Amino acid sequence: MPFMPTVAAPKLVVRAAFFDVGNVLLRFSSRRVLAKIACAVKHHPLKLARYLWTSDIGERIERGELDGDALYAIFQTELGYRGSFAQFRELWCDHFSLDRGSHAVFKAAAERVPTYLLSNTNALHFDYIRKRYAFPHQVRGSILSHEVGLRKPDPAIYRKALELSGTRAGETVFVDDLKPNVDAARDLGMIAIRFRGAEDLRRRFEALGLA
Repeated sequence: MPFMPTVAAPKLVVRAAFFDVGNVLLRFSSRRVLAKIACAVKHHPLKLARYLWTSDIGERIERGELDGDALYAIFQTELGYRGSFAQFRELWCDHFSLDRGSHAVFKAAAERVPTYLLSNTNALHFDYIRKRYAFPHQVRGSILSHEVGLRKPDPAIYRKALELSGTRAGETVFVDDLKPNVDAARDLGMIAIRFRGAEDLRRRFEALGLA
């Protein structure tokens, strides 16, 4: 049998990286947030969860259809919230903490390729985050659901991201903690990585020459 030389797979060339925010760069617990809000509105957490799950309020917030004032009004009229708007804003926003490990990976990647944010979020959250953390000011740009009127895993939001970076899907990395969001990006041909901790992300980025 003739000798067949091994042909190495072509190395991926990465020209841009997109990072999700929640539970990638910033940690938070949905359960703790729900318990905190439930306490403030004097409802059982399960009752509050049922209300949020059976309404479209989450999608409307993240698509930018409800601003902070409208959300505050809903909490007052439908959930009986009695605090001031300033207290509501703190209740709604004050539950993030920086993941220092993933932030280190993010900074290392930013030294090698243009980096961006791609996040399902809302104006209150992102304004709060922008005032307290450096990374929103360290990216080349951001695709935020409430600004573009689209939410992951809608393929259209990833196309918006590629338009922003000016790169092809196959040369663009995307990191997210949620499987449907990662799957949708991969279906478009992006180098999609599901976040499973900072150390795993560092190893994956090292393999791509980004860390």
